[in-house]
Amino acid sequence: MFIPFVLTGLIFETFIKFLSFLLSKRGAVKMRKGALSLSVTAIVIIVIAFVVLGLGLTLTKTIFKGAMKKIPEAIALTELEAEPTAEKPIVFPDTIDIKRNKMETLKVGVYNRRTATLTNATLNITECIDSNGNQVSDIPTLTAIAQEISPGEAKAYKAIIKENGLKPGRYICKLVVNAVLGEGTEAQEIESKQFFLQVTS
Repeated sequence: MFIPFVLTGLIFETFIKFLSFLLSKRGAVKMRKGALSLSVTAIVIIVIAFVVLGLGLTLTKTIFKGAMKKIPEAIALTELEAEPTAEKPIVFPDTIDIKRNKMETLKVGVYNRRTATLTNATLNITECIDSNGNQVSDIPTLTAIAQEISPGEAKAYKAIIKENGLKPGRYICKLVVNAVLGEGTEAQEIESKQFFLQVTS
């Protein structure tokens, strides 16, 4: 990140040295009635130097701005148990322990292995079955902020899972990523992952 600063400083320093060289060789600075005047060549060089300096500062600002946008994402991804990939597009613990009618926080990573951008990508728990294979109706609620995920990009979600009255026991549930794909208008299921839900009293 500090390379642009160094380059800008070197460029400006080089122009100053070049300016000094011209002034010493050509006598561009002349004393006339106690006033110091610069030659046209020297003025042009100074203008060019400041233009180059301005371009260097603009480049530095652009690089830092792009880097700062990436920092929150990088920090969020490092908080996950593993980074999502094309082989494992959804990453979160295989077992979630929660008390009946209580809430827990959950960190979920999602990787977009499609060729189009995922718009308004949300997380939902769509179904659960008990240890006997029976569908249950009081499935947990998952709340997270929707995100946009570009192709080949991974995003991290901070979610809240709320248990809605299931009897204590072990369940198998399905977490789904829904999103609008590319130029589409309707959200569809993009990825899914099963996990164990352990409900305690």
